[in-house]
Amino acid sequence: MEKRNKIILILIIILTVIVLILCGYLLINRNNLWVDDAKKFRNEYMKLNDQVNSDGAVYPTVVISEDNNVKYLTEKDAVEMLKEGTGLIYFGFNTCPWCRSLIPTLLEVSEKMDETVYYLDIKNIKSTFEIKNGELVTTKKGTKYYYQLLELLDEHLDAYYITDGEGGDYDTYEKRIYSPTLVAVKDGDITGFHTGTVSSQLSGYDELSNAEKEELKNIIIDLINSKNSNY
Repeated sequence: MEKRNKIILILIIILTVIVLILCGYLLINRNNLWVDDAKKFRNEYMKLNDQVNSDGAVYPTVVISEDNNVKYLTEKDAVEMLKEGTGLIYFGFNTCPWCRSLIPTLLEVSEKMDETVYYLDIKNIKSTFEIKNGELVTTKKGTKYYYQLLELLDEHLDAYYITDGEGGDYDTYEKRIYSPTLVAVKDGDITGFHTGTVSSQLSGYDELSNAEKEELKNIIIDLINSKNSNY
């Protein structure tokens, strides 16, 4: 009986050690993934500094720290967060000039408030349209998760029209998540929603003034506070 108890004790100790090792491994890798997200985001945006886009315009320069507070979301992650999660979601993409105008202030505020920015790149998940021979043509359907995002954000989104350049508007019969968009959500309830930067910035290529940066900063602070309060 004594020998049996010793064997059981040894097995328990071995199992405990294995569990502790696994927990440590998962914790270390989770932290590494977080760091990788921060570096990936920095590299993704900063690699376009001083580059010229297809329209001949120079992308606005951004300077991003390697230890920023950005964590990438999958489309499914974003849907789940809007359904039942809590956080600040940023919808955008690196070639969007308005996004690049937003990023420095967004990251500054997130760092000061110790707030994670959950990022979903929406450039390639949206539907696209063209006007051909006077007809609206869908050139690419959005992903299934993109349409779920449209449903979840429906009351905050506007109808999406395509203009043919001659004054004609064509209804796509769907709404649109414009870039950049910030959404604050608490337990699946949207507490704050903001698209763009500030109304006085007429072009994403225009540098924000100090007053505009301060206005944008307050907008972001209010979004974060909205999900942290008993809204």
